[in-house]
Amino acid sequence: MNSFMETSLRSFCSTHDIFGDSKAVFVHFERKPESKEKQYGFNSGIIFGHIVYRTQQNEVKSSAPLMLKNMKPRPFCQDYILVQYFNEIYFYTRALPLFQQLGDLQKQLPKFYDSYIHSSLSTTDVILIYEDLRAKGFRDHERFSFLDLEHLTLMVRALGQFHSYSYCAKSQNPLEFSALEKWFNYAEAELIRTRLNYFQLFAQIGLNRLRADPRYSSHIAKVEKILENADALVLQVNTMEREEPMSVLCHGDFLRGNVMFRYENNQPVDVKLIDMATCRIASPVIDLSLVLYLNADQQTRSQHWDHLIDAYYEGLHQVFGGIGVPSKESILKEFTTKALYGYLIASHFLPSLIEMDRGNITFSLDYLPAEYVDCPQNEIPDTVFADMIKRWCNDDVKVEALADVLRDMIDRHFI
Repeated sequence: MNSFMETSLRSFCSTHDIFGDSKAVFVHFERKPESKEKQYGFNSGIIFGHIVYRTQQNEVKSSAPLMLKNMKPRPFCQDYILVQYFNEIYFYTRALPLFQQLGDLQKQLPKFYDSYIHSSLSTTDVILIYEDLRAKGFRDHERFSFLDLEHLTLMVRALGQFHSYSYCAKSQNPLEFSALEKWFNYAEAELIRTRLNYFQLFAQIGLNRLRADPRYSSHIAKVEKILENADALVLQVNTMEREEPMSVLCHGDFLRGNVMFRYENNQPVDVKLIDMATCRIASPVIDLSLVLYLNADQQTRSQHWDHLIDAYYEGLHQVFGGIGVPSKESILKEFTTKALYGYLIASHFLPSLIEMDRGNITFSLDYLPAEYVDCPQNEIPDTVFADMIKRWCNDDVKVEALADVLRDMIDRHFI
Protein backbone atom coordinates (compact mmCIF):
# COMPACT_ATOMS: atom_id res chain seq x y z
CA MET A 1 0.00 0.00 0.00
CA ASN A 2 1.45 3.35 -1.02
CA SER A 3 1.61 6.35 1.31
CA PHE A 4 -1.25 8.20 -0.42
CA MET A 5 -3.58 5.23 0.04
CA GLU A 6 -2.63 4.82 3.68
CA THR A 7 -3.10 8.54 4.37
CA SER A 8 -6.49 8.43 2.64
CA LEU A 9 -7.65 5.46 4.70
CA ARG A 10 -6.51 7.09 7.94
CA SER A 11 -8.56 10.15 7.04
CA PHE A 12 -11.51 7.98 6.10
CA CYS A 13 -11.34 6.11 9.39
CA SER A 14 -11.27 9.33 11.41
CA THR A 15 -14.12 11.08 9.58
CA HIS A 16 -16.66 8.31 8.88
CA ASP A 17 -18.71 6.67 11.56
CA ILE A 18 -19.47 3.54 9.51
CA PHE A 19 -17.46 1.76 12.20
CA GLY A 20 -19.99 2.61 14.89
CA ASP A 21 -17.25 4.48 16.74
CA SER A 22 -16.62 8.11 15.89
CA LYS A 23 -13.14 7.94 17.45
CA ALA A 24 -11.94 4.89 15.55
CA VAL A 25 -8.21 4.85 14.80
CA PHE A 26 -6.84 3.29 11.61
CA VAL A 27 -4.50 0.32 12.12
CA HIS A 28 -4.12 -1.14 8.62
CA PHE A 29 -6.05 -2.23 5.55
CA GLU A 30 -6.34 -5.99 5.32
CA ARG A 31 -6.79 -7.25 1.80
CA LYS A 32 -8.91 -10.26 1.03
CA PRO A 33 -6.98 -13.29 -0.21
CA GLU A 34 -6.59 -13.14 -3.97
CA SER A 35 -9.89 -14.07 -5.56
CA LYS A 36 -10.15 -16.55 -8.38
CA GLU A 37 -11.85 -13.76 -10.28
CA LYS A 38 -9.29 -11.74 -12.18
CA GLN A 39 -9.43 -7.96 -12.32
CA TYR A 40 -9.83 -6.77 -15.90
CA GLY A 41 -10.06 -3.00 -15.42
CA PHE A 42 -8.09 -0.95 -17.93
CA ASN A 43 -8.25 2.33 -16.03
CA SER A 44 -8.54 1.18 -12.42
CA GLY A 45 -6.91 -1.04 -9.88
CA ILE A 46 -9.44 -2.73 -7.60
CA ILE A 47 -8.60 -3.86 -4.06
CA PHE A 48 -11.04 -5.73 -1.80
CA GLY A 49 -10.65 -5.92 1.95
CA HIS A 50 -11.54 -4.20 5.19
CA ILE A 51 -10.12 -1.59 7.53
CA VAL A 52 -8.71 -2.86 10.78
CA TYR A 53 -9.24 -0.15 13.39
CA ARG A 54 -8.93 0.47 17.11
CA THR A 55 -11.89 1.71 19.12
CA GLN A 56 -11.73 4.25 21.91
CA GLN A 57 -11.97 1.28 24.28
CA ASN A 58 -8.75 0.00 22.67
CA GLU A 59 -10.48 -2.95 20.98
CA VAL A 60 -9.26 -4.03 17.54
CA LYS A 61 -12.12 -4.52 15.09
CA SER A 62 -12.74 -4.72 11.35
CA SER A 63 -14.98 -2.67 9.10
CA ALA A 64 -17.57 -4.11 6.75
CA PRO A 65 -16.09 -5.33 3.43
CA LEU A 66 -14.89 -2.45 1.25
CA MET A 67 -13.76 -1.98 -2.32
CA LEU A 68 -11.01 0.51 -3.10
CA LYS A 69 -10.74 1.82 -6.64
CA ASN A 70 -7.53 3.58 -7.54
CA MET A 71 -6.31 5.09 -10.78
CA LYS A 72 -3.81 3.17 -12.87
CA PRO A 73 -0.91 5.19 -14.29
CA ARG A 74 -1.44 5.44 -18.05
CA PRO A 75 0.78 8.28 -19.30
CA PHE A 76 -0.55 8.21 -22.86
CA CYS A 77 -4.20 8.77 -21.81
CA GLN A 78 -4.04 10.22 -18.30
CA ASP A 79 -6.54 13.02 -18.99
CA TYR A 80 -9.03 10.50 -20.40
CA ILE A 81 -8.83 8.44 -17.20
CA LEU A 82 -8.92 11.43 -14.87
CA VAL A 83 -12.11 12.77 -16.46
CA GLN A 84 -13.79 9.44 -15.71
CA TYR A 85 -12.84 9.56 -12.04
CA PHE A 86 -14.27 13.04 -11.61
CA ASN A 87 -17.45 12.00 -13.45
CA GLU A 88 -17.89 9.17 -10.99
CA ILE A 89 -17.40 11.45 -8.00
CA TYR A 90 -19.86 13.99 -9.41
CA PHE A 91 -22.47 11.32 -10.03
CA TYR A 92 -22.52 10.34 -6.36
CA THR A 93 -22.21 13.86 -4.97
CA ARG A 94 -24.36 15.80 -7.46
CA ALA A 95 -26.75 13.56 -9.41
CA LEU A 96 -27.61 10.90 -6.85
CA PRO A 97 -28.78 13.40 -4.16
CA LEU A 98 -31.17 14.94 -6.71
CA PHE A 99 -32.56 11.57 -7.75
CA GLN A 100 -32.86 10.41 -4.14
CA GLN A 101 -35.35 13.24 -3.57
CA LEU A 102 -37.63 11.45 -6.05
CA GLY A 103 -37.14 7.82 -5.07
CA ASP A 104 -34.63 5.24 -3.91
CA LEU A 105 -32.12 5.06 -6.77
CA GLN A 106 -29.46 4.01 -4.24
CA LYS A 107 -30.88 0.48 -4.26
CA GLN A 108 -29.63 0.08 -7.83
CA LEU A 109 -26.08 1.07 -6.87
CA PRO A 110 -23.24 0.21 -4.50
CA LYS A 111 -22.91 2.52 -1.52
CA PHE A 112 -20.24 5.14 -2.15
CA TYR A 113 -18.39 6.33 0.95
CA ASP A 114 -15.79 8.88 -0.11
CA SER A 115 -13.09 9.98 -2.55
CA TYR A 116 -9.53 11.18 -1.99
CA ILE A 117 -7.46 13.11 -4.52
CA HIS A 118 -3.86 14.26 -4.47
CA SER A 119 -2.28 16.22 -7.32
CA SER A 120 1.28 17.21 -7.98
CA LEU A 121 3.12 18.60 -10.99
CA SER A 122 3.90 15.09 -12.19
CA THR A 123 0.82 13.02 -11.34
CA THR A 124 -2.65 12.85 -9.86
CA ASP A 125 -3.70 10.09 -7.46
CA VAL A 126 -7.35 9.22 -6.86
CA ILE A 127 -8.98 6.68 -4.54
CA LEU A 128 -12.70 5.93 -4.37
CA ILE A 129 -14.12 3.88 -1.49
CA TYR A 130 -17.24 1.73 -1.91
CA GLU A 131 -19.00 -1.09 -0.16
CA ASP A 132 -18.03 -4.51 -1.49
CA LEU A 133 -21.16 -5.75 -3.25
CA ARG A 134 -19.85 -9.29 -3.22
CA ALA A 135 -20.59 -9.37 0.51
CA LYS A 136 -24.28 -9.02 -0.44
CA GLY A 137 -24.17 -11.90 -2.89
CA PHE A 138 -23.56 -9.92 -6.09
CA ARG A 139 -20.99 -11.13 -8.59
CA ASP A 140 -19.83 -10.65 -12.15
CA HIS A 141 -21.26 -12.72 -14.95
CA GLU A 142 -18.71 -15.28 -16.11
CA ARG A 143 -18.90 -14.05 -19.72
CA PHE A 144 -17.76 -10.68 -21.04
CA SER A 145 -19.13 -10.43 -24.57
CA PHE A 146 -22.42 -12.23 -25.28
CA LEU A 147 -24.92 -12.81 -22.48
CA ASP A 148 -28.05 -14.96 -22.46
CA LEU A 149 -31.56 -13.52 -22.68
CA GLU A 150 -32.25 -13.73 -18.92
CA HIS A 151 -29.29 -11.55 -18.00
CA LEU A 152 -29.90 -9.12 -20.86
CA THR A 153 -33.56 -8.72 -19.88
CA LEU A 154 -32.59 -7.94 -16.30
CA MET A 155 -30.02 -5.42 -17.52
CA VAL A 156 -32.26 -3.46 -19.89
CA ARG A 157 -35.13 -3.38 -17.38
CA ALA A 158 -32.77 -1.97 -14.75
CA LEU A 159 -31.51 0.52 -17.33
CA GLY A 160 -35.06 1.69 -17.94
CA GLN A 161 -35.54 2.17 -14.21
CA PHE A 162 -32.30 4.16 -14.02
CA HIS A 163 -33.30 6.42 -16.95
CA SER A 164 -36.76 6.96 -15.44
CA TYR A 165 -35.18 9.08 -12.69
CA SER A 166 -34.00 11.54 -15.33
CA TYR A 167 -37.44 11.81 -16.93
CA CYS A 168 -39.09 12.28 -13.55
CA ALA A 169 -36.49 14.86 -12.52
CA LYS A 170 -37.05 16.83 -15.72
CA SER A 171 -40.74 16.86 -14.93
CA GLN A 172 -40.48 17.60 -11.19
CA ASN A 173 -37.18 19.49 -10.88
CA PRO A 174 -36.24 20.74 -14.38
CA LEU A 175 -33.79 23.43 -13.30
CA GLU A 176 -31.92 21.10 -10.94
CA PHE A 177 -31.69 18.42 -13.64
CA SER A 178 -30.48 20.92 -16.23
CA ALA A 179 -27.76 22.07 -13.82
CA LEU A 180 -26.29 18.56 -13.76
CA GLU A 181 -24.97 18.95 -17.27
CA LYS A 182 -22.07 21.20 -16.25
CA TRP A 183 -20.61 18.54 -13.95
CA PHE A 184 -20.09 15.74 -16.48
CA ASN A 185 -17.56 15.56 -19.30
CA TYR A 186 -17.37 13.13 -22.17
CA ALA A 187 -14.21 11.15 -21.49
CA GLU A 188 -13.68 9.81 -25.03
CA ALA A 189 -13.39 13.41 -26.23
CA GLU A 190 -9.93 13.37 -24.65
CA LEU A 191 -8.94 10.47 -26.91
CA ILE A 192 -10.26 12.21 -30.00
CA ARG A 193 -8.48 15.44 -29.18
CA THR A 194 -5.15 13.64 -28.92
CA ARG A 195 -5.61 11.29 -31.87
CA LEU A 196 -7.18 12.36 -35.17
CA ASN A 197 -9.37 9.71 -36.85
CA TYR A 198 -9.30 7.68 -33.66
CA PHE A 199 -12.69 6.00 -34.13
CA GLN A 200 -12.52 6.01 -37.92
CA LEU A 201 -9.53 3.66 -37.83
CA PHE A 202 -11.34 1.19 -35.56
CA ALA A 203 -14.57 1.45 -37.57
CA GLN A 204 -12.94 0.01 -40.69
CA ILE A 205 -12.70 -3.44 -39.11
CA GLY A 206 -16.33 -4.44 -39.61
CA LEU A 207 -16.79 -2.33 -42.73
CA ASN A 208 -14.01 -4.16 -44.57
CA ARG A 209 -15.83 -7.47 -44.00
CA LEU A 210 -19.03 -6.02 -45.46
CA ARG A 211 -17.21 -5.05 -48.65
CA ALA A 212 -17.02 -8.75 -49.48
CA ASP A 213 -20.71 -9.36 -48.73
CA PRO A 214 -22.82 -8.83 -51.90
CA ARG A 215 -26.01 -8.46 -49.85
CA TYR A 216 -24.75 -5.13 -48.52
CA SER A 217 -22.83 -3.79 -51.51
CA SER A 218 -25.42 -1.08 -52.16
CA HIS A 219 -24.94 0.27 -48.62
CA ILE A 220 -21.14 0.46 -48.56
CA ALA A 221 -20.83 3.95 -50.02
CA LYS A 222 -23.31 5.41 -47.53
CA VAL A 223 -21.63 3.77 -44.55
CA GLU A 224 -18.19 4.86 -45.78
CA LYS A 225 -19.40 8.45 -46.05
CA ILE A 226 -20.71 8.41 -42.48
CA LEU A 227 -17.58 6.79 -41.09
CA GLU A 228 -15.32 9.38 -42.75
CA ASN A 229 -16.46 11.64 -39.92
CA ALA A 230 -16.61 8.99 -37.20
CA ASP A 231 -14.86 11.11 -34.58
CA ALA A 232 -17.17 14.05 -35.24
CA LEU A 233 -20.20 11.76 -34.97
CA VAL A 234 -19.07 10.43 -31.59
CA LEU A 235 -18.58 13.97 -30.30
CA GLN A 236 -21.86 15.19 -31.75
CA VAL A 237 -23.90 12.41 -30.14
CA ASN A 238 -22.35 13.08 -26.75
CA THR A 239 -21.57 16.78 -26.51
CA MET A 240 -24.18 18.57 -28.63
CA GLU A 241 -26.91 20.62 -27.00
CA ARG A 242 -29.38 18.39 -25.20
CA GLU A 243 -32.27 17.18 -27.31
CA GLU A 244 -35.57 17.22 -25.48
CA PRO A 245 -37.62 15.42 -24.43
CA MET A 246 -35.30 12.45 -24.99
CA SER A 247 -32.15 13.22 -23.01
CA VAL A 248 -31.30 11.43 -19.77
CA LEU A 249 -28.31 11.09 -17.52
CA CYS A 250 -26.75 8.11 -19.27
CA HIS A 251 -24.61 5.53 -17.55
CA GLY A 252 -22.39 5.87 -20.61
CA ASP A 253 -20.70 2.48 -20.48
CA PHE A 254 -23.62 0.17 -19.87
CA LEU A 255 -22.43 -3.36 -20.52
CA ARG A 256 -21.62 -6.55 -18.68
CA GLY A 257 -18.39 -5.28 -17.11
CA ASN A 258 -20.27 -2.54 -15.28
CA VAL A 259 -23.09 -4.50 -13.71
CA MET A 260 -23.15 -7.18 -11.01
CA PHE A 261 -25.83 -9.85 -10.59
CA ARG A 262 -27.34 -11.63 -7.62
CA TYR A 263 -28.59 -15.17 -8.10
CA GLU A 264 -31.14 -17.50 -6.52
CA ASN A 265 -31.13 -21.16 -7.56
CA ASN A 266 -28.60 -20.21 -10.25
CA GLN A 267 -31.04 -17.73 -11.82
CA PRO A 268 -30.28 -13.98 -11.98
CA VAL A 269 -32.78 -12.11 -9.82
CA ASP A 270 -31.21 -8.70 -9.23
CA VAL A 271 -28.61 -6.42 -10.78
CA LYS A 272 -26.57 -3.44 -9.58
CA LEU A 273 -25.11 -0.72 -11.77
CA ILE A 274 -21.47 0.06 -11.04
CA ASP A 275 -18.70 2.27 -12.47
CA MET A 276 -20.49 5.55 -13.17
CA ALA A 277 -17.33 7.03 -14.70
CA THR A 278 -18.78 7.87 -18.11
CA CYS A 279 -22.05 9.53 -17.08
CA ARG A 280 -23.27 12.40 -19.24
CA ILE A 281 -26.51 13.98 -20.37
CA ALA A 282 -27.33 12.41 -23.74
CA SER A 283 -29.75 10.19 -25.65
CA PRO A 284 -30.90 6.98 -23.92
CA VAL A 285 -29.80 5.15 -27.06
CA ILE A 286 -26.21 5.73 -25.93
CA ASP A 287 -26.82 3.13 -23.22
CA LEU A 288 -29.26 0.92 -25.11
CA SER A 289 -27.04 0.58 -28.18
CA LEU A 290 -24.08 -0.50 -26.05
CA VAL A 291 -25.83 -3.35 -24.30
CA LEU A 292 -27.60 -4.50 -27.49
CA TYR A 293 -24.48 -4.38 -29.64
CA LEU A 294 -21.72 -5.33 -27.21
CA ASN A 295 -23.50 -7.84 -24.98
CA ALA A 296 -26.10 -9.43 -27.30
CA ASP A 297 -25.01 -11.57 -30.22
CA GLN A 298 -26.68 -11.39 -33.63
CA GLN A 299 -28.92 -14.40 -33.01
CA THR A 300 -30.27 -12.83 -29.81
CA ARG A 301 -30.85 -9.49 -31.55
CA SER A 302 -32.66 -11.21 -34.43
CA GLN A 303 -34.94 -13.30 -32.23
CA HIS A 304 -35.49 -11.10 -29.17
CA TRP A 305 -35.06 -7.44 -30.17
CA ASP A 306 -38.70 -6.56 -29.48
CA HIS A 307 -38.62 -8.40 -26.15
CA LEU A 308 -35.55 -6.45 -24.98
CA ILE A 309 -36.96 -3.09 -26.10
CA ASP A 310 -40.22 -3.93 -24.29
CA ALA A 311 -38.29 -4.85 -21.12
CA TYR A 312 -36.48 -1.52 -21.24
CA TYR A 313 -39.76 0.34 -21.70
CA GLU A 314 -41.33 -1.59 -18.81
CA GLY A 315 -38.43 -0.43 -16.65
CA LEU A 316 -39.12 3.17 -17.63
CA HIS A 317 -42.63 2.84 -16.18
CA GLN A 318 -41.95 0.74 -13.07
CA VAL A 319 -40.64 3.40 -10.68
CA PHE A 320 -42.71 6.52 -11.37
CA GLY A 321 -45.50 5.20 -13.60
CA GLY A 322 -43.98 6.70 -16.73
CA ILE A 323 -43.77 10.36 -15.63
CA GLY A 324 -42.16 12.33 -18.47
CA VAL A 325 -41.29 9.17 -20.43
CA PRO A 326 -41.36 9.56 -24.24
CA SER A 327 -43.22 7.07 -26.40
CA LYS A 328 -41.66 3.78 -27.40
CA GLU A 329 -41.85 4.93 -31.03
CA SER A 330 -39.79 8.04 -30.16
CA ILE A 331 -37.13 5.91 -28.50
CA LEU A 332 -36.92 3.57 -31.51
CA LYS A 333 -36.68 6.59 -33.80
CA GLU A 334 -33.60 7.67 -31.82
CA PHE A 335 -31.82 4.60 -33.14
CA THR A 336 -32.00 5.96 -36.68
CA THR A 337 -29.73 8.88 -35.74
CA LYS A 338 -27.77 7.55 -32.76
CA ALA A 339 -27.33 3.77 -33.10
CA LEU A 340 -24.18 4.00 -35.19
CA TYR A 341 -22.49 5.31 -32.06
CA GLY A 342 -22.96 1.81 -30.66
CA TYR A 343 -21.01 0.36 -33.58
CA LEU A 344 -18.16 2.84 -33.17
CA ILE A 345 -17.80 1.95 -29.49
CA ALA A 346 -18.18 -1.76 -30.28
CA SER A 347 -15.35 -1.54 -32.82
CA HIS A 348 -13.17 -0.18 -30.03
CA PHE A 349 -14.11 -2.64 -27.25
CA LEU A 350 -15.92 -5.74 -28.55
CA PRO A 351 -12.73 -7.51 -29.76
CA SER A 352 -11.30 -7.16 -26.24
CA LEU A 353 -14.47 -8.58 -24.68
CA ILE A 354 -14.30 -11.58 -27.02
CA GLU A 355 -10.65 -12.09 -26.12
CA MET A 356 -11.46 -11.94 -22.41
CA ASP A 357 -13.94 -14.78 -22.86
CA ARG A 358 -10.96 -16.80 -24.08
CA GLY A 359 -9.13 -16.03 -20.85
CA ASN A 360 -6.86 -13.34 -22.28
CA ILE A 361 -6.72 -9.77 -20.99
CA THR A 362 -5.91 -7.67 -24.03
CA PHE A 363 -6.76 -4.17 -25.17
CA SER A 364 -5.89 -2.55 -28.48
CA LEU A 365 -3.16 -0.44 -26.89
CA ASP A 366 -1.48 -3.61 -25.61
CA TYR A 367 -0.39 -4.19 -29.22
CA LEU A 368 1.63 -1.00 -29.42
CA PRO A 369 5.37 -1.53 -29.96
CA ALA A 370 7.27 -1.09 -26.71
CA GLU A 371 8.91 2.15 -27.81
CA TYR A 372 5.50 3.87 -28.07
CA VAL A 373 3.87 2.61 -24.86
CA ASP A 374 4.60 5.77 -22.85
CA CYS A 375 4.08 8.21 -25.73
CA PRO A 376 1.16 10.63 -25.94
CA GLN A 377 -1.22 9.31 -28.59
CA ASN A 378 -0.67 12.25 -30.91
CA GLU A 379 3.00 11.23 -31.17
CA ILE A 380 2.25 7.71 -32.39
CA PRO A 381 2.58 7.57 -36.21
CA ASP A 382 -0.57 6.70 -38.17
CA THR A 383 1.09 3.65 -39.68
CA VAL A 384 1.99 2.31 -36.24
CA PHE A 385 -1.51 2.96 -34.89
CA ALA A 386 -3.17 1.30 -37.88
CA ASP A 387 -0.87 -1.72 -37.60
CA MET A 388 -1.73 -1.99 -33.91
CA ILE A 389 -5.44 -2.24 -34.76
CA LYS A 390 -4.78 -4.77 -37.52
CA ARG A 391 -2.83 -7.04 -35.18
CA TRP A 392 -5.44 -6.65 -32.44
CA CYS A 393 -8.26 -7.76 -34.78
CA ASN A 394 -6.42 -10.44 -36.74
CA ASP A 395 -9.20 -12.86 -35.87
CA ASP A 396 -12.24 -13.94 -37.88
CA VAL A 397 -14.57 -14.17 -34.86
CA LYS A 398 -13.86 -10.56 -33.85
CA VAL A 399 -14.22 -9.20 -37.37
CA GLU A 400 -17.44 -11.12 -38.01
CA ALA A 401 -18.97 -9.90 -34.74
CA LEU A 402 -18.36 -6.27 -35.76
CA ALA A 403 -19.67 -6.91 -39.28
CA ASP A 404 -22.82 -8.37 -37.70
CA VAL A 405 -23.39 -5.12 -35.84
CA LEU A 406 -23.32 -3.17 -39.12
CA ARG A 407 -25.53 -5.75 -40.84
CA ASP A 408 -28.10 -5.48 -38.05
CA MET A 409 -28.15 -1.68 -38.22
CA ILE A 410 -28.58 -1.73 -42.00
CA ASP A 411 -31.33 -4.36 -41.85
CA ARG A 412 -33.23 -2.28 -39.26
CA HIS A 413 -32.76 0.87 -41.37
CA PHE A 414 -30.74 2.56 -38.63
CA ILE A 415 -28.15 3.45 -41.28
